[in-house]
Amino acid sequence: MSRVPITKRETMTTEGQAVWDEITASRGGVQRNYAAILNNPQAGGHYAALGGYVRFESPLDKRVKSVAVLTAAREANGHYVWTVNMRGAKEAGIGEDVIAAIREFRAPVGLAPKDATVVQFVLELLRQHRVSDATFKALQSQIGDAAIIDMLVAVSYYHGLAHTLQALQVELPEGTKSALTY
Repeated sequence: MSRVPITKRETMTTEGQAVWDEITASRGGVQRNYAAILNNPQAGGHYAALGGYVRFESPLDKRVKSVAVLTAAREANGHYVWTVNMRGAKEAGIGEDVIAAIREFRAPVGLAPKDATVVQFVLELLRQHRVSDATFKALQSQIGDAAIIDMLVAVSYYHGLAHTLQALQVELPEGTKSALTY
């Protein structure tokens, strides 16, 4: 059970309802994760705006973003972020072999070079808190400078979101089973 209430629009202040409505307009509704975060509508609104950029506006290649998001979610043991991003990963063409390698902490070993470079970059960033010159240059030559910034924003957003939802103990949407094992 969530450590904070799952907010409802009708119980929020006028300002909170405006944030709720903005999220609804951009995403088609407010999911459980943001309903928990909206216990602080101002912070939740800013968080949602960043997430909106990452999800809907960033020109980052969908496969690169999905591999990075899954890696960031797995490093945080973020079952909510992992599970709700599985469909997008599959739609981006990521096969079960890549998903399993990330889930089982085997990646980047055995992945295609482009996927392996993305995973290696994220792992170095999240585990060592820096990225080696070799890994940075490999990804830079693969996706370019602007895309590296977008990927860093995506990794930061989803890794932070995973930790936030874990700390709040936000449960998956009803009827959804976790696709992540610990």
